[in-house]
Amino acid sequence: MRHSLLSPEIKGIFNRNFNVVTAVNFCVMLAYYQILVTTTLFVQERFDAPLSIAGTCSGIMVIGCLMGRFLTGNLLSTLGGRRVLTGGAVLYALMALLNPLVPTLTLFLAQRLVAGFAMGVIGTATGTIMAYSLPVTVQGLGVSFFSLSTALALALGPCLGISVVHVLGYSALNGDLIALTLLSLAIALTLATPPHVKSVRRSLFKLKNYIDVRVLPFASVTLIMTMGYGSITAYLATLAAERSLETAASVFFLISALCTITTRPLTGRLFDRYGENLVIYPAILCTALALTLLAVAKSSWLLLIAGVFQGLGFGNFQSAGQAIALRLVKKYRFPQATSTFFIFFDLGIGISPYIFGEIALKSDFGVMYLCLAALTALSLLLYYAVHGKNHPLRRSLRRHG
Repeated sequence: MRHSLLSPEIKGIFNRNFNVVTAVNFCVMLAYYQILVTTTLFVQERFDAPLSIAGTCSGIMVIGCLMGRFLTGNLLSTLGGRRVLTGGAVLYALMALLNPLVPTLTLFLAQRLVAGFAMGVIGTATGTIMAYSLPVTVQGLGVSFFSLSTALALALGPCLGISVVHVLGYSALNGDLIALTLLSLAIALTLATPPHVKSVRRSLFKLKNYIDVRVLPFASVTLIMTMGYGSITAYLATLAAERSLETAASVFFLISALCTITTRPLTGRLFDRYGENLVIYPAILCTALALTLLAVAKSSWLLLIAGVFQGLGFGNFQSAGQAIALRLVKKYRFPQATSTFFIFFDLGIGISPYIFGEIALKSDFGVMYLCLAALTALSLLLYYAVHGKNHPLRRSLRRHG
């Protein structure tokens, strides 16, 4: 069945709960990407810390996020979506309020760890509530629309954070972050009837109450796919400085995000109409190509073309991958499926700079990105083995009258 943009099922995507969690996700991620691009320099200036320690302050948020995502799958099933989302938003806002008051580097690290934990809670809660709010027939398209909030935050966050610090200073940035986190809390409080997450008392000591083993094979593909993105966010600025491409690097993420935003509605429709393989295989190939172009880029235009393929590839893998995780389980397991997907998603981003940074130190960034491109390309075979071969296209690509 074909859907026009005004069809009842498409309109059904944009219900109250979907709109609320999408807005919360945008505010939270907009704050996060401003933190991400400014933390290293802030720590160096405020605490006179070396670069390695300053980088750890950004990376520790990923660790906290992993902890939050791991626990939230069980919390959603016991406490419900409204309580978990509100609790995470309160904690995130509290950490923003404490940010300018932290007196020592040790306490700052602890504050960043807790802020990352709150992000993990909010991210898993919004993703789960979103899944419960969508009509099954347009789940792929709905996830694509929801994921646009992250893509838009990625486009605006780094530019906004750098601009605010450059023009107004860190005090203004703190005010910006506090405003965004309080806004996300206010929006979360407008959530309508809580989503029908199965509410039962679950053991705190059973792994299945936190993750879903049916998602693990596909999550291994997700782990590999996110490694390239992790090393891009960590090292693109340094690579650009070495090659005198700073201007192009400053708009790389903007170009990538814009490509993602413009194509996700299309890939969401293709996902629902033909199945996941038509989206995932091209996404993996485009991501591998983006990493290859980064490895050899000596000019601004080549770096920007890499940004285009990064947006087409990784940007669409993120939304399609989340939709696949949901399709692998029954509805009452959505919290655990969402948690499992994002645990591996964040883990890949978090460990990549440490693993592949060693390659860059022993050789150069070109070799590092070529290794990541090869690994990403090999994930095609892994995806085929663990998922793709069992999920062929649902209908012919030919158009019938």
